[in-house]
Formats: sequence, C-alpha cells, structure tokens
Amino acid sequence: MKKQKVSIAHVAKKAGVSSMTVSRVIRGEPFVREETRQRVVASMKELGYIPSAAAQSLRSHDRLRASGTRLFALIFGSGTESSVSFFHDIARGVEEAASEFGLCPLHVTMQENPEASWLRLQTIFSVSSLCGALLAGQFSAEDIRFIRENVKNVVVLDGPSPKDNGFGSVESGNLEGSLLALDYLIGLGCRRILVITVEREHYFAQAMALAAGSRRSADCTIEVLYDCFKSLEAHELVLKLWKSGKHYDGLFSTDDFAIGAMKALQELKVTVPGEVKIVGFDDIMYSSLTVPSLTSIRIDKYLLGAEAVRTLVAMTRSPDKSIDMKKVIRPSLIVRESTGGPTPLQPGPPQG
Repeated sequence: MKKQKVSIAHVAKKAGVSSMTVSRVIRGEPFVREETRQRVVASMKELGYIPSAAAQSLRSHDRLRASGTRLFALIFGSGTESSVSFFHDIARGVEEAASEFGLCPLHVTMQENPEASWLRLQTIFSVSSLCGALLAGQFSAEDIRFIRENVKNVVVLDGPSPKDNGFGSVESGNLEGSLLALDYLIGLGCRRILVITVEREHYFAQAMALAAGSRRSADCTIEVLYDCFKSLEAHELVLKLWKSGKHYDGLFSTDDFAIGAMKALQELKVTVPGEVKIVGFDDIMYSSLTVPSLTSIRIDKYLLGAEAVRTLVAMTRSPDKSIDMKKVIRPSLIVRESTGGPTPLQPGPPQG
C-alpha cells in the first residue's frame, strides 16, 4: 500500500498550530515562540515531513529564501589542521548562525594534494542549490579564482580579503593582536623575544613578522622562526635552541605551539614566567588549563564564523550592491599566569 504523503496540514494538526505557523518555523522566521518551534519540529520529525524547497521559495518574499538555495560551502584551507581548536570554534559559530537563517553548510577541507582538493571542490560545486561559499584559512590565488568562478557569493574569513572586487570578508585582527602581544612582553621587560609561527607565506605568519619588525629595536631583539606546524615541533624546537645556548626571556606563538614550548621549558627546568614569559594567540579552550595557565590573544572565533554567515546572507539578499562587505574582529589580551604581569594597555600603532 502506498504511503500517504505528509503535508504541512498534517504537521499543523499534530502540533496544534496553524499551517502558517509551520511555514514560519520552516523558513526560520524569528517571530515564533521557542516552545511552539520545538513542538512543530518534533511533529515534523515524528511524521517524517520533508519541506519542499520549491514550494517554500514560491511563498517567500525574502530574496534568499525565494531563491530556494539553502546550502552553502564551508571550505577550510590547507594548514588549518595546525590550529584545530581555533577553526572548530569558527565552525560552531557558522553552524549556529546558519540555523538562524534556515541554511545548512557543507563542510570540506582542502587536501595537500592539489588534484584531490580540485576533485573535492568539483563535487561541492556540482550541487545546484549553493547560495555561496565561506573560505576559512589559507588559499592560493588559483584556488580562490576557481571558487569564485563557480560560486557567486564568496566570503573570506580569518584571512585577508583578496584584492579583487566582489568578495565579502570577516578578518581576524592578526596584526593588531600580534602588536598587542609583543607590546605586552616588552612592557614586562622582555628584551630577547622568540616568535614561532607557520610557513612564511601564510597570512598569519606575515602579520606576526610585520609586528616583530615594527617592535624590533637596538635594545630589543625579536627573532621569528618559521615552518612550525605542530605543538610537538614547537616542543622540539625550543629544546634544540636552549641546548645550543640560544636563550630568550619572552616567547610569542599560537596557543598550540606555546603549549609545546612551555612543556619543553619545564623539561629544561626553565621557569615560566620567572625566566621566560609566554603569550599565545587564539585563546583556545586549553589555554586556561595549562600549568601555568597561558596568557593569550583572544579573537572571538564564534563571532568570526557567525559574522561570515551574516555577510554571506547580506550579499545574497543584496546582489546589486557594488561595495564589498568587509568586517574585522578585533583582538583582546587575556592575562594569565604565563606572564604574571598587570592588566595590559592597548597597543600603540606600528612604528617605522
């Protein structure tokens, strides 16, 4: 016997609401009581109701919903695995904001093999109902060009926006945060500072290097070491440096690398913050749990992801706007035991 097709009317009857209320819940409209929303969703699940995207688009006056496009790509660039916690929190912000607009992200991570990455992107772009793409992390100019050719609305998050027009961006204040960290270490009396970062071409490494060059002086040496990709590599690097006779009184890196460096210093019987003061970047969950707890630059990662979705929605709803949509999430310094210093001031401007 053929199974009866479930309609909005069936859902409305089971939930004890009107068909219009069910439609509002499906469209993700905000003016529905949470208790009512939960009851409608529970009824849809129990009845096995699947909304028709085409029908919803005909009923909606919203350009985004009227387009029938509910999917977007969330693409993580190469190298994001070196800061898993950071990008995980970005994804949480993306998911939460997407649910507010009735959207669903399709996650994909770029591979080290270019051919494998290209095949993955091809698969994503074969989905006809994509309303756009969010690019998180580092991408080559060729990758960005290929993505832009296949998706109308593209938002770059965390990294700098491409110079070409037509992109949205939500940037982390990486340079401002790096200056904040170095100013704080220098203000605490550090004069031999080590900066550990990723590959030289990465936008985050460039921000750290620019900050280091701005704050380097005759009475303050700041050495930048590149090509670190794992906490264990930072641990081994610090052990090697100290055993070779190269010592520092300040250290700045991502939280993941800072934790590895801190472990190495403990093994070397070098006290933190007594002999070396350490500042991380990202303020991941584990920063407050290390011993000593880690002072860190905080970027609101959840907000970074959420604002990227809102920017994508704004671009979709206003495709005729010629201006690019750009936002910057500013950093703050969270002081903990690894520096043992007072509450910091805001950083000064870049010098030179």
